[in-house]
Amino acid sequence: MKFFRFRLFVEGMIIGTATGFLVALLRYILDEADVFRPEWFRILHAGNVRDWLISVAWLILVAVLIAKMIAIDSQVAGSGIPQLKGVLRKRMKISHWFRLLTLKFSATILGIASGLSLGKAGLSLHFGACLGVGFERLQDRFSIHRHQHSENFLLLAGSSAGLSSVFSAPLAGMIFCVEELQKKSSPEVLIVTMSSSISSVWVVDVLFGVRPVFSIPSPHVIELGSEYLLLVVLGIFCGLFGICFTKCLLISSDFYDRHVKSTDVRRYLFPFLMILPIGLTFPELLGCGNVLVNDLIRENFSIELLMIFFAGKFLFTMICFGTGTPGGIFLPLLVLGAIVGNIFALMLSNFGLIDENFFDLFIVFGMAGYFSSVIKAPITGSILIMEITGSFSCLMNVICVSIVAYTISDLFGGIPAYDALLNRSLKKTR
Repeated sequence: MKFFRFRLFVEGMIIGTATGFLVALLRYILDEADVFRPEWFRILHAGNVRDWLISVAWLILVAVLIAKMIAIDSQVAGSGIPQLKGVLRKRMKISHWFRLLTLKFSATILGIASGLSLGKAGLSLHFGACLGVGFERLQDRFSIHRHQHSENFLLLAGSSAGLSSVFSAPLAGMIFCVEELQKKSSPEVLIVTMSSSISSVWVVDVLFGVRPVFSIPSPHVIELGSEYLLLVVLGIFCGLFGICFTKCLLISSDFYDRHVKSTDVRRYLFPFLMILPIGLTFPELLGCGNVLVNDLIRENFSIELLMIFFAGKFLFTMICFGTGTPGGIFLPLLVLGAIVGNIFALMLSNFGLIDENFFDLFIVFGMAGYFSSVIKAPITGSILIMEITGSFSCLMNVICVSIVAYTISDLFGGIPAYDALLNRSLKKTR
């Protein structure tokens, strides 16, 4: 058993390193797309007919290519996390890991770089899991003696590395695998996920120096006292909005399934063609949304504009995710939580309850609360936000908002988003 754990440690480092390279490439390409996209829309503002025709043709081509990729392998669709939960529960399997990896990676870049409101975190978990499964099967091919559960351990290693390398948050990657994917812990799971997480973050941060997803300064701390009531109220808001998010995800997905087949190009045309009018009016709503969070930190938006941002990001995310285009909800829901926190802070400021120095703090709290409500993983949410900000000084504040949001969601029948999406997928395959 000791040798098996040591081998898991080494294999976790190998898978984490490979995942780190892949996610670093993904982050670099999508970061460059965030820089290029405003230039694209500045060109379109000039009204040149040729530029418009090229843009429309490109978006139609991307929709066609994604439909073809999903037709080749149905697991290319969606975020990937529900599929991983299905694999761990022996209800699904990854049949062709390399084909799935290459197709999904390509489709992800085409969709999100073009401007769809989808996340890259869930996808990165899926990429890492594919590498873990591939590494296990490579050893099987050479008849290397393996533990009967080795594939699950290496799948978890890749998943942990994927999430860790997206946010440079190794603790959150490990805890997410225990809290959400595996639902239980063991020394083997801890060893393989931690070694892979640290390796992947080292590759992304040290070798490639990829810039952080969010540029959030270390927040202030709210001391224990009457101010904690404000955190409870914010947690209630996040809990209620989170329930709405999950229900709307399912409604959107069901709507598309009732009217258009998953391999039909028409299913993907509408969200892609929506990119142009949205980009010309509110370009902040396009892509993963991390640029918008950074703007919230740097600038002071009005409550009215923040409400428009929330409604627009919410609706466009539902439209994009419902199609099954490769992309996740991790980053969009963090963005929506940040907007909720900013709106809440502005309302408190208008009543003289806080000053502007605390705005960043409530943006961070909103992200944690909304995540906990939708994903139903409050520990992951709290640790993730602390690692993103680089400070554990306000951990108690974050946990307070997270647990209240989780409890409110639970009280009013909120279902963990990934469990709901998995159950929906399993019903479709019956």
